[in-house]
Amino acid sequence: MHIHRRLIILVGLGMLLIMTITVLSVENITGEFSQTVRSVGTISLEVRKVWNIEQKLGDATRMVREYVRTGDEHYRRNYRVFHDAAEQMLKEMNALKLDKREVKVLGALMNDFNTIEDKVERIFVLDLAHVGSRTEANTLLNDLDNLAAWMQHDIERYKEENALRLDSVAKDIEGTKLRINILFGIILVTMVGFLLAFGLYLYRKLSLPLVQLWQGAEEISRGNLDYQMQVRGETDIAMLAERFNEMAQKLKASYAGLEQRLMERTQQVAAMNSVALTLGRTGTLKEVLQESLKTVLKSYADMEPRGGIFLCDPDGETLRLTAHLGLTPEFAAREERIKMGECLCGVVAQTGEMIYADKGCGDPRHTRGDSHLGGSHIVIPIKSRGIVLGVIFLYPVKSFSLKPSDVRMFDTIGAQLGMAVENIRLYAEVKESSEKYWDLFEKSRDILFTVDGTGRLTVVNESMERFLGRTKRELIGSSILDVLTEEGRALARRILAGDVPLGERIFEFAVNRPDGRQAYLEISGRRLFAKNRFAGFQVAARDVTEQKELRELLVKAERLAAIGQVGIAMRHEINNPLTTVIGNTELLLDRFEGGEGELKKRLELILGNALRISEIVKRMQEIKQDKTVEYLKGVKMTDLTNE
Repeated sequence: MHIHRRLIILVGLGMLLIMTITVLSVENITGEFSQTVRSVGTISLEVRKVWNIEQKLGDATRMVREYVRTGDEHYRRNYRVFHDAAEQMLKEMNALKLDKREVKVLGALMNDFNTIEDKVERIFVLDLAHVGSRTEANTLLNDLDNLAAWMQHDIERYKEENALRLDSVAKDIEGTKLRINILFGIILVTMVGFLLAFGLYLYRKLSLPLVQLWQGAEEISRGNLDYQMQVRGETDIAMLAERFNEMAQKLKASYAGLEQRLMERTQQVAAMNSVALTLGRTGTLKEVLQESLKTVLKSYADMEPRGGIFLCDPDGETLRLTAHLGLTPEFAAREERIKMGECLCGVVAQTGEMIYADKGCGDPRHTRGDSHLGGSHIVIPIKSRGIVLGVIFLYPVKSFSLKPSDVRMFDTIGAQLGMAVENIRLYAEVKESSEKYWDLFEKSRDILFTVDGTGRLTVVNESMERFLGRTKRELIGSSILDVLTEEGRALARRILAGDVPLGERIFEFAVNRPDGRQAYLEISGRRLFAKNRFAGFQVAARDVTEQKELRELLVKAERLAAIGQVGIAMRHEINNPLTTVIGNTELLLDRFEGGEGELKKRLELILGNALRISEIVKRMQEIKQDKTVEYLKGVKMTDLTNE
């Protein structure tokens, strides 16, 4: 029988025994307790009724005395009430289950009660108005008192009997308590005995074999695979010990080749770590692949010291021999490029699956002749994110046997090389893109710079240096507010504070140049963020000082042109009537030639003023004359149309 079944049966039997004894004990205790409660309740009821009878008899006797003294029928009726109540209580007590002594006492009480009743009836039939009847009534009252005293004596005897019964109940309770203690002692002894027997059984059948099993496990864990556990019996632990012994023998049988496999695995892990360290170095793609190939061949004793790496060309049609080691120059030159899907390397590059050709050049997939100098081949795809970037081909020794662990190792090496190739290419692209960006930034004709949240310059380009006449070292860290006018500083502070958004429109700022001149910049930009946190502003500016001056000159020229147009209109409108005035005035003077007088003087005055007006109009016409004026060196008025 299995040990767990034995344990279940033993525990079940022990619990059944203990529960049986406990239930019987509790049932006995409950019965005794119920009997005691009933006895105490009966005695309490009897005492209460005896007390009530005593009280009612006393009240009835007092009513009879008052009736004899006063002759009032009211006392007679009250007597009947008390008499009936006492009689009813005596009947109830007679119905109770009493012992012999109590029955005897109760019988005496009832006889006394009947005698008292007879004497009271005799008193009630007397005519108390006669002296003789009253004397007889008093005699009967004295007899009644004697009977009441005797009945009180019987009641006291009954109380003593109840007290004796209470003492008997108390003794029964003490006996019950003793029996309960004995029963609990039996339960305790039974439980302790069962626990001792159960503990002894557990020690012999479970604890001791487990200790032996533990000692055997410790011996096996120390490497003592010759240790045999000596656990007798047919229990589960004995069977487990046999399994441990068989396991130790199997471990001993497999331990012989475990160290060799562990050493091979350690070498593989060391090789992969060496490849990873090599790939982590800086250098060109060819240099990194050459060093990686050298590390792979050096780390694996099962590989001949020769091999190579092909990378896929961007066109996806050919493979190029990028790194090789141990190959003849003729082989390297002949195999510098191969087509996708050609020979073993092309097939691996096309399918993305590793190939182990143990027949070497005899493999039907090998289509490049005997250029590999015989031997088996391993071609491993170099992949990154599922895309084949190239292959690495190696030459195992003749005793090599491909195992699943080798496949996983070669897949890992291919993935590491693929990641390295992609990272190097990505780094080259990023570097080229970064250099182009910085070249565009530095050589831009526009003024480009960045500032932090307080307005301090963090990056500037060459145009900024030329515009302010200061070097980058001097500009970096200085505040852009220092070169602005007061009006420009106020606007710049609002932009830095975020009150005015930058990027929605172009702002014009006046800038104080180092030579004391004032220049004008048109500025646009955007906010910069680093890790989702505000870092400053990127600003693009253009020097519009010359354009601003040209605009002012253009405004002046347009004003002069407007004045010339006005002059032409005035000449046309004034010369026509002025010619008539001058001609008629000259005719009038010719008629008064040689004459003198006031009229001639007035005509000469009119002619002089008219000629003066004609001269003024002639001067105004000169404003509209076309002339070529060079306002600024290298800039003409017509250039303004491009702005």
